[in-house]
Amino acid sequence: MTSLPVVLLAPSEEKAGGGVRGRLPETPAQHWVRERLVALAKTGSPEALKKAFDVKELALDKARAEALALTRPVPLLPALSRYAGVAFQALDAASLAPEAWARVFILSNLRGLVRGDEPVPPYKLKLSAIPGLKAHWRKALPAQLEALPGGPVWELLPGEAADLLKGWGRPRHTVEIFDAHGRAISHFSKKYRGLVARWILLHGQGDPRKVLKGRVPGCQWLGVDENDRGGLVLRLRVEP
Repeated sequence: MTSLPVVLLAPSEEKAGGGVRGRLPETPAQHWVRERLVALAKTGSPEALKKAFDVKELALDKARAEALALTRPVPLLPALSRYAGVAFQALDAASLAPEAWARVFILSNLRGLVRGDEPVPPYKLKLSAIPGLKAHWRKALPAQLEALPGGPVWELLPGEAADLLKGWGRPRHTVEIFDAHGRAISHFSKKYRGLVARWILLHGQGDPRKVLKGRVPGCQWLGVDENDRGGLVLRLRVEP
């Protein structure tokens, strides 16, 4: 079995614009989401749309136009170029080898499990925006998860995204992040998840014992224990 790592990341609200226009292939599960997002964009009230897209007034028209455009060819970028939030800035995928991109999978609310080099359109979509969306992906994701490549899995996800994987039997490693005073960091942990993912992918190394010996900028490894996913949890402290 390969020792190359598989890294799971959550999507970011912030996305880069642009891309090469094209039409995305679509599974029935992806079609279900796209149809409902387009319907919401066509018929939803401004207040409902602001909540669905998690945008303020000025960005509402752009988010609505992106949703309506999903009925035709749209600008496409590889997932690791499209997602541009804090975790992805820390990951700095542009400086990684192309083969590393194929070891990253992002839990997209629009497309399900998306590989780092797979095309993604510009879009806005909260998991709570469409009734039944969370349950839909919980049902559809197992087939996508089963198709993941071999190797140690690193689940670098926040709580809501991690909930979608409940019941998945494949062992995976996780990371807990603490501040300099030993308090768990949740909301501001995105940067550090990105840095851990970068180290793992840069070194092509998914063995937790070797990851523990690696240097994550601005951080220090504290130790390791078993997690509830059949793998190990590594504890990382952010230096003051």
